[in-house]
Amino acid sequence: MTTLAHYQTILDAAGEPYRVLPLQMDGAVLITRRGGRILGLFPAPDAPNLLWTSSAFDSVEAFRAFTTRTDGWHWNLGGDRIWIAPEITYNVRDRRDFGGTWAIPPAMDPGEYALAGDDHSTALTAEVRLTGCEHGAVIGETHVRVTRMIYPAPPPVYADASVVCLGYEQQVTLGRRGSQPQPFSEVWNLVQLNAGGTLIIPVIGAVEASDYVAPVPDFARQVTNGALHLPLNGRQQFKIGYQSPCMTGRMGYLQQLPDGRAALLVRNFFNDPANLYAEEPPDQPGKTGHSVHVYNDGGAVDQGRPFCEMECSGRTLGTFNGFTRSAAHDTFSLWAYVGAPDAIRDIARNLLGSAV
Repeated sequence: MTTLAHYQTILDAAGEPYRVLPLQMDGAVLITRRGGRILGLFPAPDAPNLLWTSSAFDSVEAFRAFTTRTDGWHWNLGGDRIWIAPEITYNVRDRRDFGGTWAIPPAMDPGEYALAGDDHSTALTAEVRLTGCEHGAVIGETHVRVTRMIYPAPPPVYADASVVCLGYEQQVTLGRRGSQPQPFSEVWNLVQLNAGGTLIIPVIGAVEASDYVAPVPDFARQVTNGALHLPLNGRQQFKIGYQSPCMTGRMGYLQQLPDGRAALLVRNFFNDPANLYAEEPPDQPGKTGHSVHVYNDGGAVDQGRPFCEMECSGRTLGTFNGFTRSAAHDTFSLWAYVGAPDAIRDIARNLLGSAV
């Protein structure tokens, strides 16, 4: 089971600090110090997690083994996480060998977060020092302070009492430390989802997108009823990035639950077409401007249940377009709805303009 009590049992036995933040209608989120994760979103105390988590949570022994892995996958717990972009600068030593030089800096994940809060909010803070690279050479050192405040946040659309409606808001401040020149940096928000649903992304005008991990299927660029509809199975690996002018600042994941109900998870964020968005595809140096990314995993057997990700970015720190930004404040909301499929599809049409 992936209930709140199950995760608490694992974390308690492993001595991992966490907090439970109550939400609306008896819902809750589980927040861990390790990795700064919003690890679980629970519509009710006995309800399964609406977010994906790895097989590390199958047992206490599995969790302890997972956190001591030395193959580079010790970070992949799941849930809703914050990293520092661009990946091509901080996670890849040489873009000409993306897979062979890709690694997660420990300062980024699991990081060294401080965790505090009460029944009304939770705070995560960390000092993060990263080394930026380009073509195998160091291009600079980055030192940023990440401050994250997580609050219950009511969703904007309510249905009848048969639909569970809940949500939370994450306010993230990213600030540069020191006065020395540093590579570009920005908040990168990633939500790991249980595969098998459809990601709906409303668009404005023509879709402008870049392939990050190919082959990207044709449906990732096809617009129907004003939105992209991406069926994500977590079995065929691909990643695509969408340019900010065609994005709206909202996307939602619609899926069928084992009990016959449907669930909709809606990510709302500030999409700024004037921002740099410094992430670049590995084979297109200088191709910036992607505010949304979608990742479909390749079904690696050692990760357990298949997953996919909806990703969005915050505003960029650095000098571009004639001005310098040394601190940025971004807000990411996640609204969740669980209920009869017809009712959930109606909410999807209200918030996203389209449904499957």
